[in-house]
Parts: sequence; structure tokens; C-alpha cells
Amino acid sequence: MVGLQDDAKTQSTLLSDALNEAISAQYLQGRQALLLPDSTNFATIPQDINNPITASKVALGQMLFHDTAFATAGESMETKTWSCASCHHAAAGFKSGIPQGIGEGGINFGTNGADRVLSSAFNANGDAGNTAQPTPDIQPLASPSILNSAYQDVMLWNGQFGNSSTGVINQSIPPETLSTPGTPKAANTRGLSGLEIQAIAGLGVHRMNVETNSELQTNPQYQVLFDAAYPQGSIDVLSDAGKAIAAYERTVLANEAPFQQWLKGDAKALTDAELRGGALFFGKAGCSDCHRGPALSSEVNATTGEVFMAVGFADFDSATQANVHGSITLNDKRGRGGFTGNPTEHFRFKIPQLYNLADTTVFGHGASFTSVREVLLYKNQAVPQVDGIQQHLDNRFTPLGLTNSELMDLERFLTQALYDDNLARYQPASVPSGECIIVDPLTTQTQGFCP
Repeated sequence: MVGLQDDAKTQSTLLSDALNEAISAQYLQGRQALLLPDSTNFATIPQDINNPITASKVALGQMLFHDTAFATAGESMETKTWSCASCHHAAAGFKSGIPQGIGEGGINFGTNGADRVLSSAFNANGDAGNTAQPTPDIQPLASPSILNSAYQDVMLWNGQFGNSSTGVINQSIPPETLSTPGTPKAANTRGLSGLEIQAIAGLGVHRMNVETNSELQTNPQYQVLFDAAYPQGSIDVLSDAGKAIAAYERTVLANEAPFQQWLKGDAKALTDAELRGGALFFGKAGCSDCHRGPALSSEVNATTGEVFMAVGFADFDSATQANVHGSITLNDKRGRGGFTGNPTEHFRFKIPQLYNLADTTVFGHGASFTSVREVLLYKNQAVPQVDGIQQHLDNRFTPLGLTNSELMDLERFLTQALYDDNLARYQPASVPSGECIIVDPLTTQTQGFCP
């Protein structure tokens, strides 16, 4: 028995050494380069110099993010039934549990948002302002996770939000394209990072009101929270509310995942299969050629070519996907190129972070995969789902040559080693307004889910 235990320890040690070597071949700092900081150690979290993270901002932002009381600027009478968390929920890995995130117009929810559907009272193809058949707030691309988003300088799949003085991604884009008047992109004139711009613009895009006569001005608890976050006062409530939301989002980190525990020195945090999968991720499979840094998305100060890739994923298709509504524009399908107008960037989309993938069945910007296994098989074969874009595909999109057992190990690393099972710590038990965090008439009133 002792001999068998020694052999097992030796095997695990060898596998751990192999993973260490694979990481060291990628990063001069070794495993330190992949560590996610503690969520309260603000000095170590990437942030906008014009929006330093403070505990008071995070506390305010967490409430604004989850409180449905701010959903009062829609096209229907269905007020106070959505929030940021409707499409970025903790139980869904801070993604939407369905292919198309739905703010106003969504009904039901379920455990992780998978039961949310479009209300029949809304017309996804209708005209804005039609009160008889209001248009829903529904997304043309799958909702990316906010998890580990502190490591991304620009936001959305095409990176259109973000114009900070220290950013490198959008600096060369003409102002008329980057900050088009009359569009959400106009928020880029504020000169902030992507998370801040997305939060500020998103409040309007997603039909939430934090200004005149909103809960932020009329609720004493919110007044206390806001004054603590901005003790010098505020001359732009919308901007400061968005900055607080962004500060909160920057602290939402999967720093309790087993891989993070292993990086910190817990030799027993990963199984042998996960260790083998990790060595493949940073070695033979080449995943870390694109998925870089602590978030396994892209590194801080990455270049445009390191942030966006064309790997041939399919887009939303209402003809074949029953739960897809509305029309998807050509610019939506062109991704980064649809935003910049640069043909060399057509069909490139932002590289997503890889933690907590197992929380939903939505993968790819067009939700064209339902499992991590499907994505791995696709990349192992490297045959694009979209026809006619061969000239745009990234030169790293080539067959991986992995065996079935290697694919299984890699899948275990992605779904188990990178899985933080305690994301509920980022969700408040209640909000100052007393409203629901999630409105779901099919769910009993527990943990902020209200009928």
C-alpha cells in the first residue's frame, strides 16, 4: 500500500512539474503571471487611472448592478423587471444563461437565466416607440461574461467601448468612428477604459435611469452609499454611477478556482487529469498562444492583433435557432471590422476569458456551441462554421492534432480546474430599494428571486 501511495505521489509530482514547465515556457514570471489578485486588494487589480477602485465605489456599484429598481426607462409598463444581472448573472458565470441576453421584454429566469424568454407582448422586429408592440432590449451577440473583465481594456465583442489615455487598442480609430454622435459610442468622448464606458453607455442602452427622480436620488440608503463613494460630490451622476458599476465589475474575479489555488502553492488542488489538461493548454494544444494572462483572455496592454481573432464561429441565425429574435446586421457579423470599417479586421471577435465556462450552454459570439467539448472538437478540426471567410481566418487557427484522451484532459482543465464554485459571493442578498435582484414569476421568492 505504501508503495502504491508513493507511486501516486510521484506521478502527480511529475505531472505538476510538466505543467510548471509548460507555463514557464510561456511566461518569464512562471505561475505568478497567471495569478488573479484578491478581490479586495485593489492596488493589484487593473483599473482606469481616472476611476481608482475604492471599497465605497464597489459597494455602490454592486447594488446598482443588481437592483431592478432602476429599470424605469423602457418602452413598456414592465418596469423594474431587469437589471445588469439579468444578462450577467452569478449563477451563469456572469454571462447570460441564454443565447441572446434580454433586458426589457424578458420574462421568467430559472436558476441561471436559462429559462428567460421573450414576452409575446414585444416585437423584436418592430419600430422603437411603438407602445402597442414595444421593442425588446435584446442583444445581437451572446452576452460576454464580466468575470475577470478587469483584464480587458476594451469592451464588447468588437471592442467599440474604450478610449482611455493609457489604452492601446482604439487610439488609432478616427473620432467619427470611435465616438459617433447619436450612438452609444459617443460615450467614448469621456476618455475612459472599456468597462467604464460600457457601464455608462449601457445604463442608457439598457433602459435604466439613475438620474432625475431615480432611486439613486430618492432612496436614503442609496444617498448614503453614493456620498461615501463620492465624498467630494458629483457633477455627473450618470458617469459616477457607471464608474461605480465598473469598479465593482473589476473586483469580480474567479480567484478561488482550483487552478488559482494550485498557482498559489496548493499541490493537491488539481487532479492528475486536470494537470495533464493544463500542460496541454500551455503546451501542445497551443491554447495559451491566444488565451493569455490571469484571465486567460488577453494580457494587459495587449495589441489589437492579440485581442481579436477570426476563428470562423457562426453568428446568430433566427432561421435555425428558435430562441433567436430580430435581425443580425452585417456589421454585427463582421465583428471588429464591422466597427472599424477595416476589411482586414472583418470577422474578428474579442478573445473571451475562460473561467466558469461550465455554468451555461452558450459558447461563441453566436451561441453556435452548447458545450466546451463541442468547441474543443471544432478547434481540433479547424474547419470554419462560416463559409467564404477563409482569407480572414487567423493563422493560428489550424488543426490541433489532439487525441480523444487529450481532448478529455483538456476539457477537464477548462471545466473543472478553471471553475470557481463560489461566485455567489459577488451577489448581494438584498438591495436598498427592496426590489428583486431577479424577477421570475415561476420561481419561489428565495435569494432575491421574486415572483
